[in-house]
Amino acid sequence: TVKEARQKYKAGLFRLGFDGEAPAVEHSSFSIVKKEANSVVVKMNEGSHSNQVLSAYLQQGTLISSFNEILPSLSDIFIELVEGTPASRQFQNVTA
Repeated sequence: TVKEARQKYKAGLFRLGFDGEAPAVEHSSFSIVKKEANSVVVKMNEGSHSNQVLSAYLQQGTLISSFNEILPSLSDIFIELVEGTPASRQFQNVTA
């Protein structure tokens, strides 16, 4: 199913929204991959759990307004699968 495919190819990304400016938090279970004014996107490290992200921000007294897992679209999954196959065409410069 679509839901199963999206779960299988997820990348461990989560978006946190904040009431106010996004704080800088460092933790061994995740890394910040994108920071905006009122939100961050974090990538979980292998073996980590999303609760560790929430805990790290809550320990700093941060007010979290949203917390969502970012799942790939079917288009993203298709592109990832096609690019990873030997049949995908590699363009080369041709001299005339």
